[in-house]
Amino acid sequence: MIARVVGLVLALTLAAASANTAEARQAVYVLCQDAGILAVIDTQVDEISARIELAGKPASFAIDAMSGDAFVTQPETGKIVVADLRTHNVVRTLDIGGQPFGVGIDRSGTLYVGDWSKDRVAVVDPRSGAISKSIPTGRSPAHLVISEDGSRLYVANREADSISVIDTRKQDVIKEIGVGHAPFALTLTPDQTKLIVANAQSATLSIIDTSSLSVVSSSETRKMPYGLAVTKNGSQLLVANQANGSVSVFDASTRQLRAEIKVGRYPEGLAAIQDGNKAYVANWFSATVSVIDLATNTEIKRIKTPDGPRVVLAASLR
Repeated sequence: MIARVVGLVLALTLAAASANTAEARQAVYVLCQDAGILAVIDTQVDEISARIELAGKPASFAIDAMSGDAFVTQPETGKIVVADLRTHNVVRTLDIGGQPFGVGIDRSGTLYVGDWSKDRVAVVDPRSGAISKSIPTGRSPAHLVISEDGSRLYVANREADSISVIDTRKQDVIKEIGVGHAPFALTLTPDQTKLIVANAQSATLSIIDTSSLSVVSSSETRKMPYGLAVTKNGSQLLVANQANGSVSVFDASTRQLRAEIKVGRYPEGLAAIQDGNKAYVANWFSATVSVIDLATNTEIKRIKTPDGPRVVLAASLR
């Protein structure tokens, strides 16, 4: 049911590695919901290099760059499937109940899972699946993102039109911030000073100052913004517009539109790679991933994928 109502996006989880390691190992991972497959794209040649078979209808995932594991949520079964990204095998399944949806993992290895039906974030042991705490959120927590230092967790509450800010040390909500209608995608700027929120049904972006925890500005987008990414240097903000079949490129500071790039049908997940000048967009209804050259703001390739690509993450395994 969730899959029909909500677009999916990446909870962008990137880990820094040495330059040589990043160049050698960086890949783009695409979660193909309808096919139940996690596809791996080699960013050097922009082709699928591996496929990991998953059970059921996966919703979202996070990557632990240290262990090389991907944690894939399965709302229909109440489970998290753990896949080893080095061997491309499923290694275990965690049964946590509820409807696990958005997911993130911090540098200490703590797993945070948004539960769509129970309006909570569960703090989960990534090995056993044991839940150590349930943190109440607003209605229908969707995407979530963890600050670089791991001190804060931001949760988009789609049906509450709000963002829950969680202090990860206290494991409690410290503030609820009202935003636009149906917030879904979240991303932090590289300097961690701003949280950008895509409000899918009001076609707006809310910009939150992470010091004051208040909305400092908002701007309009095309219809149904479902994916967000900021380039490594912080200069460009990319927004995937589901209903328009396009990606908008904004100046990240001024939010002035720089380019509008036509991609496939119903674009959702979006990721900009750290060690290159490219972005990757999952086109849900086209079963493709668009590769965008960020120097020219043009689509340079369209990669065929298994059915239902919806979430994209870029990561370098350590």
